[in-house]
Formats: sequence, structure tokens, C-alpha cells
Amino acid sequence: MAGLVREVITREEAIHFVMENLAYPWDHLIDEVPLEMIHGRILAKPVYSPEDHPPFDRSLRDGFAVIGNDTKGSSHSAPSFLEVIGEVPMGRVPELTISSSQAAVIHTGGMVPPGADAVVMVEDTVVAGRWVEVRKSVQSGENIIHKGEEIRKGQLLLEKGFLMDFRSAGVLAHAGMSKVPVISLQVGVISTGDEIVPVSKDVVHPGCVRDVNSWMIQNLLTSRGFHCFNYGIVQDNKKELREKLHEAYEENDAVILTGGSSVSVRDFCSELFEEFSSPGLMVRGISIKPGKPTLIAGSLEDHKVLFGLPGHPLSCMVVALNLVLPLLVKSIAIDLPAPATFSFPCTGDIFGRTGVEEYIPCRIVGNGVFPMMAKSGYISALNDTDGFIRLTENQETMRKGDMVEVIPW
Repeated sequence: MAGLVREVITREEAIHFVMENLAYPWDHLIDEVPLEMIHGRILAKPVYSPEDHPPFDRSLRDGFAVIGNDTKGSSHSAPSFLEVIGEVPMGRVPELTISSSQAAVIHTGGMVPPGADAVVMVEDTVVAGRWVEVRKSVQSGENIIHKGEEIRKGQLLLEKGFLMDFRSAGVLAHAGMSKVPVISLQVGVISTGDEIVPVSKDVVHPGCVRDVNSWMIQNLLTSRGFHCFNYGIVQDNKKELREKLHEAYEENDAVILTGGSSVSVRDFCSELFEEFSSPGLMVRGISIKPGKPTLIAGSLEDHKVLFGLPGHPLSCMVVALNLVLPLLVKSIAIDLPAPATFSFPCTGDIFGRTGVEEYIPCRIVGNGVFPMMAKSGYISALNDTDGFIRLTENQETMRKGDMVEVIPW
């Protein structure tokens, strides 16, 4: 399939090209996880309310269930007197009915008894024997939440693709879901390069650096709901890289290889990607800065995709955020809204070039944004910033005071 390979195309073209040739979206496995493990997972199916909530008219205050009209005109100087006929039991249906000039003790969350249409707060009353002195008038519906007022039976609670957190647990608990269906998309990450050493290495010899990219990618994808597995570091050895790549390919839906796309006679990523079944290697280079030497391959038959990302940390994360992540999301049939962008006046000059989409690390300072020009390998360019300034292919030099597009983290 060598004729399918596209050489240096735009980021948007690459996304559409891959989606078309891999026939996105795919059907992925769905797992069921217990409610206590939903944080950070992607909901696989929409969730609808099985019942009204609240399921009955309930009190919002401690006080007395009354007929609102019986309290009309009540005040400290001219209170109303109502007969207390009983107490509403919590967690049970009340057996009493409120008639004119009557009241019943009720607690927050209690079921409003028949006949009552309002609740007087306890602080606005004084009890005297079997009578209650009401010192403030209430209207019909006051201090009551009605059946189905918050959620109606059959109402959509959570959409498919929702990234769940602690707030989702309450919604799912209301729906009676102790087991929750989640999308199971697994991603394998491999770091390559003779100069890369594990983070556990106590002494890093001259010419070597600790593995950074695999840990950033793993945490990025995990935060977006994907299962990520780190396959460690592979030296620049074609046989070893092929073995590790095929191992990750068999065990995952997507494989991300970092450091294997640089221009070097010792980088074999492109050649290995071509070995996979149709369509194989699809994209060789993205018109993006930093991040140009990016590779994308895949198999339509196996429903799998492979990415070769640059080895420099900043380049790697620019591509991971703006290309890899959108394609993974598209593969599971989730139509997420576009990332939020903002416009800020630039506090310094930016010297770009037309024909390439550029991402410049930046920091938001006051009402402006400060471009932090950094080489693609600077790790601090990620840690000390608020996001990226994005320059389109048609933008070049931006002067101090010009409005620029900012994509926050």
C-alpha cells in the first residue's frame, strides 16, 4: 500500500485521512466496572433516569406541613394558630391527612402528607401544647420540592462518551447502577532510543536522558479515560523494536511509539509501520511545528492504529494533544466539543512562518499572554505554562498587542 502514504500534510488533513482509511468509528469492547471505580472512565452507553426524582413531594426544611392559605397574613404580631395532629415519619408514607387549620411536624426530606401544600420553617413557629403558633406566612409550594421537579422519569442523565468523575457517581447511584458500562480502549506506549534510560536510573551518563515521553503520554491518556500500558524502552535495534511493537500491537487497540520518527539511519519506525496490514503506513510527516516527523499507520481489518511521535518532549506532547487524542476519541464514536480557545493580546513578538501550523508555549499574565519561545526538547516549556498559542498556516509574525488564539491545558 505504498501509494497510500501521504507526505507532510496538515494536521486536519491527517485526521480526516486516517478516519477515512480506517473507517472510523470502530466498535470497541465494553467493560462493566463497579460504581466505586468509574472515576476517569468513559461512559459506553447513555444513562436515563428510571424514575422521577424526587419520587414524592418532599420537605426542604424542618418545620410543619400546612395548608399555605391557613397562614395568610401571619406575623410575629398577628400569628396564626394551627392544631398539630401528628408527625410525618421519615422513610415512610404518612398516614395522616392535613385539613384546614391543621399542621404536622415534618423533617427535611420527609414526604409531604396529603392535604398539605407548604412547609413552615421551625424557626418561624412556637409550639404550645397541641397547637403551633405560626409567625410567618407561606405560599403554596414554599419549602417543598415536588415529585419529578429535579429529574423526570426517562430523562437523559449522562450521554455516551461522558468522562465520569465523583459527580457522576451520585447520578449513577440515583439510576440504581452498581455496575457501569465503560469503553475499553487500550493504548500501548513504547519509548525508543539508545540515549533513553529508565526514570529509576540513579546516574545518567553523559549523552543519555531519562524517559520522559512515555510517562507524560500515559498520564495524558489516562486523564482522558483511556487504559494505557507502558512497554518500557527499546534500543535502536530493528529486531528488538519489531518484537516489542508487535507485542504491543497484539495486546492493544492503539500503539504509540516515541522517538522513532526522527530523521536518522538508525530509526526504523517508518519501515516497521509499513509491514502492517492494509492500509499500513498512511502519514509520513505533519505540517506542524513542533512535531513534523510524525508517522501514522493502521489496520482496517484489525481495527488498530499506530503512531510514531517525535522524541523531544514538547514536540511529542503537541502531537499527542492535537493529533493522537482527537483520533483516539474519533475511533470510539464520541463527538466531543472542540477544545476551548480564547483570544488574548500578545505581550511579546512572535516570529512564525506561513505554511505550517505552529504551537508556542505560553503563560497567561493579567489580561495578556506571554509567549515562551522554547526549543522542542525543553520539558519546562510544559510545566511552567498555561497552554499554547496557536498560529494557523496563514499566520506569520505576530506583534506585541496583536490578538492571538490560546488553547489552555
